[in-house]
Amino acid sequence: MTEPRRITDPEILKGLSHPLRQRLYRLLTQLGPSTTTILAAHLDGADPGQISYHLRELGKRGFIEEVPELARDRRERWWRVPQGTFSWSSADFQTPEGQAVADAAFAQTVRDQFERLEAYVTRKAEWSPEWQAAGTATSTNLRLTREELRGLSDELNAVMRKWAALGRRDPALRPEEQPVDGREQVFLFFHAFPEKV
Repeated sequence: MTEPRRITDPEILKGLSHPLRQRLYRLLTQLGPSTTTILAAHLDGADPGQISYHLRELGKRGFIEEVPELARDRRERWWRVPQGTFSWSSADFQTPEGQAVADAAFAQTVRDQFERLEAYVTRKAEWSPEWQAAGTATSTNLRLTREELRGLSDELNAVMRKWAALGRRDPALRPEEQPVDGREQVFLFFHAFPEKV
């Protein structure tokens, strides 16, 4: 398992501070290689011109890449998420401009996470009882040192990378060519941070 690519350039991270770009990136990780048309079908009312623009912006920053070998003609453009993952930390952005970009990207990520949780809670009756029982929600209060919190975070991230690798989409196949194997998209997120009481 390779280490995630570390993002420390605010111009690169700026690519993820826009809500539509985050959704496009997420859809590409969920669907596998896709075109603007495929992505637009999953984004109610999104303008295909805007989708194309934001895909190019994500591509310029290395979050996604073109897959010309999937194109059936010169007009068709396919995009995919490259192999590997990335990470970033607000601590890596020391200038006011860099900190503003990091704050905006993080705020958008948190908004997206809670919107997705709310959507699941609203529509969970659409899932079978078995899928509902397989899900989980948990929280706890821990007393840790900085080093222990870092160790916990590293361990949890390693576990997530291990499980993510099991169901990863084949980046060489179109969505309709991906194997049907009983897997569903599962969203997992956690936050761990110091808290004043």
